[in-house]
Amino acid sequence: MNRWAWTFVAAAACTSCSSVSKITDSELSSGVYLLPASGERGEKTKQRVYLEEAGDSTSYKPIDKHQVATGPAVRVTSGQVFQKPSFDIDVLVVVFKYRPGLASVPSQLTTDFNGNLFLGYRRDWYSVTDKSTPYGWKRKVSQKSISVGGFAGIGTTFVSPWTTNHRTTDEYSGFILSKGVSAMVGVKSLTVGLGVGWDNLVDRDKDIWVYQFKPWYGLSLSLNLN
Repeated sequence: MNRWAWTFVAAAACTSCSSVSKITDSELSSGVYLLPASGERGEKTKQRVYLEEAGDSTSYKPIDKHQVATGPAVRVTSGQVFQKPSFDIDVLVVVFKYRPGLASVPSQLTTDFNGNLFLGYRRDWYSVTDKSTPYGWKRKVSQKSISVGGFAGIGTTFVSPWTTNHRTTDEYSGFILSKGVSAMVGVKSLTVGLGVGWDNLVDRDKDIWVYQFKPWYGLSLSLNLN
């Protein structure tokens, strides 16, 4: 793993660890959520609710699409799971890329620097659990998420005679533009995923680089910005 990826992982770990000691419901901020419910005929539905956090207690009210309350306030209880769909904006780093073999070169596993901006759809699940402690009951909220979307960014790649069908004798780090799609799962702000992408070498050897616009597969790490 290159030093840029290690730096990103360390920063993301610090962000996550800063909230490990929390055992309150402060992670459930006030706003609109979806709450699994049963319809009039027993079918499974998702009810829109507005959750209000007020100090040491949290409650919610069912709402319509205009965010007008349609029922009284209800206290949040242990075992409930609140869902929150959202538009996702992440900083995404591709830790490594697997490039399938071509006629002129074998398969490659590279760890060159690659930084991207990810845009997509995200859904978070907030599971509420009340636990007994020597100081009384404490509330814990576990957060998990799934994100699907596209990314684009910049990076570097090793250019050599072997990656240009021996049409150059130079060896250097070339500048690339990357794009692709990724599916990710996460806990809190740190997200790990798998993606497929394409690179475009933009320097003088772009017409002879064997990986130009060829697909690669990679492991990504991302840090949520919103």
